[in-house]
Amino acid sequence: MGRVTYMGGPGCGQSSKIGNQIVVGANLLGLSEGLVFAELAGLDARQWMQTIRGGAAGSKVIELFGERMIMKDFRPGGFAEYMVKDMGMGIDVVEGGEEDEATAVLPGAALGKQLFSAMVANGDGHLGTQGLISVIDRINGR
Repeated sequence: MGRVTYMGGPGCGQSSKIGNQIVVGANLLGLSEGLVFAELAGLDARQWMQTIRGGAAGSKVIELFGERMIMKDFRPGGFAEYMVKDMGMGIDVVEGGEEDEATAVLPGAALGKQLFSAMVANGDGHLGTQGLISVIDRINGR
């Protein structure tokens, strides 16, 4: 677990959590696509992951989920359906902003929400978030 950090008044903690989930979702998508690409290119997935782990592509997502993704171990720490909720909340805040409020366009978060929604539609909403690779596998006919 992380440490408690005061982020501001009401709603700031929730907004911090949503921002975290947007980053985690993007990292899971990148790792999913990287692993599928590596395997389709004939690379050893573990060796590839060990190689990129120490560079700019290295992340906590690789540390926590990389091996599980290779092994197709989708036991949940957090459910994929919760990523749909969290990323959706971020997109809804952006789309529902008042005229005088700052808004942002988040195409990556929108795509992430769609891909996690595909997991739910495939009946995999109660799998762990690392199961996102299953969607990328399906798209690639695997």
